[in-house]
Formats: sequence, C-alpha cells, structure tokens
Amino acid sequence: MMSLATELFAIADDLRVKSTTGASLDPDQIAELGDFLTALARLAHNQEQELSVFRLTEAGDIGRAVINDLATQALGNLMIEDSKIIRPEFGRKRT
Repeated sequence: MMSLATELFAIADDLRVKSTTGASLDPDQIAELGDFLTALARLAHNQEQELSVFRLTEAGDIGRAVINDLATQALGNLMIEDSKIIRPEFGRKRT
C-alpha cells in the first residue's frame, strides 16, 4: 500500500539531492514527476474523503446516543405513575 507521507518525503529528498549536486531534470523526468504528484494528490483526496466519512459516522453515533438518552428521559417522565395509561395525543380531537 502506498503511503502518502513516505512518497512525499522521498520526492523531497530526491529533489534536495539533485539541487545540492547541481543536477537538473530533463523534460521526461519532469513529466513523470508531475504524473506521480498527480497520483499522490488523488491519494490525498481519497484519504481526506475517507476521514470525512469516518468523522460524520462518529458524529452520527454520538447524535444517536444523545437522542436515545433524551427519548429515554422523556419516556421516563411520562411513566412516573404505574397506574396511569398513557394515551399520546397526535393532534386529533376525539368526540
């Protein structure tokens, strides 16, 4: 599996070595480097999307837990007395 950080460090090291030795890149090497950087950018984008989905899922789990707690508290308040029958009113009046 390709590691984004490892590949970027490798490119940076390679360019640093070339700059200190005075070596230059020919057009084919530049095109190849551009293609590789494009692939790394796609990988970064995919990882960002995956992290975003993970965070949204986590937030949903937390939200569901809060809603469950609130619903449990509300139901608990309705069921304080055992002798009463709870008949929810949904807005329709009975005659």
